[in-house]
Amino acid sequence: MRRRRTIASPVAFEGVGVHSGQKSSVMVMPLFSGSGICFRFGPDVFPITDARPGGAARSTSIVFPGGQTLGTVEHLLGALSGLCVDDALIEARAGDEFPILDGSALPYASALLGAGIVEKDEAADRAALASPLFIGQGQSSIAAAPSDALRVTYVIDYPGTAIGTVLKDVAITPESFASDVAPARTFALLSEVESLKVSGLARGGDLANALVFGEDGPVGGAPFRMDGECAAHKILDLLGDLALAGSLPVAHYICIRGGHWLHQKLAVRMRALSRKK
Repeated sequence: MRRRRTIASPVAFEGVGVHSGQKSSVMVMPLFSGSGICFRFGPDVFPITDARPGGAARSTSIVFPGGQTLGTVEHLLGALSGLCVDDALIEARAGDEFPILDGSALPYASALLGAGIVEKDEAADRAALASPLFIGQGQSSIAAAPSDALRVTYVIDYPGTAIGTVLKDVAITPESFASDVAPARTFALLSEVESLKVSGLARGGDLANALVFGEDGPVGGAPFRMDGECAAHKILDLLGDLALAGSLPVAHYICIRGGHWLHQKLAVRMRALSRKK
């Protein structure tokens, strides 16, 4: 049985928020109690299970009982989840949106691994999923099926664009996450960038932290980091969003034409089921 894991030493991240465009800084610290992923605001500490989704459409924001809000948390949370870091204390030092860095989770994952991963004496409490779950809305759906291993299959579908339809399937381990998921960058269509900015979003976005697709492919001829990079980024988003459930159940997660809103619905449902036990 796997043992609970935390990081060996604190690690800091600085940059800008992709939507706010404002300076952003966050610190991740070891947590040697089995309290899970926790957030500190001054003297107040909240477990992630106290946070609720804040409703952002193009990223995940979370709101805490004291009214504190943090935005674009999914890449850091995805890195912690993908690397099987069970316990950590997170503190925003500047801004209320986590830094976008290069648009992927690779800088987060690399720094966390560089800080060192510590295995504790406690057994990890990531339970297997007992029965299937399904949420569907229109052409979008997400399912979680009982499985002996954590696995994600994701289908994205952008008809009439250079992105097209892509399927990505990854059995998630710390090693496969680091190589096949973490490097995948966020992406957008060039045709929607202006409307995003008008809506007050993507103010910190640029070609250094996002793949932007024109009619013929990525603007500027940016090379892909892997096959199916856009679908791999959706897997990253899913892992980060499902961190809101607390301990992520071992399951085969299958998502078709999903997004943050759908991921969050499944996370909230899994959290509710966990509390009933």
